[in-house]
Amino acid sequence: MNEKDLTTGRYSRFIVLPSIGVEGMKKIRRARVSIVGAGGLGSVTATQLTALGVGYLRLIDKDVVELSNLQRQMLYREKDVGKSKVQAAKKFLEYLNPDVEIKIIQEEITTKNVELVTDNVDFVIDALDRFTPRFAINKKCLEKDLPFLFGAVSGLTGNAMTVVRGSTCIECLFGHVDDKTLPVSSITGIHPSIIQLIGSLQVAEATRVMLKEEPLLINSLLFIDIGSMLFETLNIKSKSNCSNVKYH
Repeated sequence: MNEKDLTTGRYSRFIVLPSIGVEGMKKIRRARVSIVGAGGLGSVTATQLTALGVGYLRLIDKDVVELSNLQRQMLYREKDVGKSKVQAAKKFLEYLNPDVEIKIIQEEITTKNVELVTDNVDFVIDALDRFTPRFAINKKCLEKDLPFLFGAVSGLTGNAMTVVRGSTCIECLFGHVDDKTLPVSSITGIHPSIIQLIGSLQVAEATRVMLKEEPLLINSLLFIDIGSMLFETLNIKSKSNCSNVKYH
């Protein structure tokens, strides 16, 4: 794609931003990203990054579409119920922007196959709803020096932070969390607005990563509560007993 195509076509309204420009757009077109989870956050981040024109997007999820997903997961339609999430998402994303190479993997991520997430990408976006696979991805990203963009939502609240080598990591903050004790969304509910906010913030951080700029949520946890319209950024520190301390 030549410079004229960039400045007059699909990406023209993005390129005119002073922080982007033609050279920035070229960096985005070369970027390679994994998104783990094709639910609420994955719907937001995958759609926005595809629209932005990221060069390569790998979407990983083992689940099928359920009717209850349609309230907040914008990748899917009623005709997709019962189908593989990643396969339905691939069709939607390729229709949205054929410039983007979409790779899908229908598997559950564990410590044994975490390389499926981190192999040959520039950064990873977390769109999961459980911490066990998050910890595995967090560790592997630190080992490979890949930015890991964490996001989590529940009810009316959400969190976002960015982990890089040398920063506080997910295990420092949430290493005590046991997935078995966490309430599920069928009990807590999820407002689609909190998903849109947290996912959009992850994409904003991803844009900085793609432009080779320092992310703004390193050593910071952004907490949002749309029930009270509270937006708060908390400074966080690494824990000396974190299993990833050698990377901090």
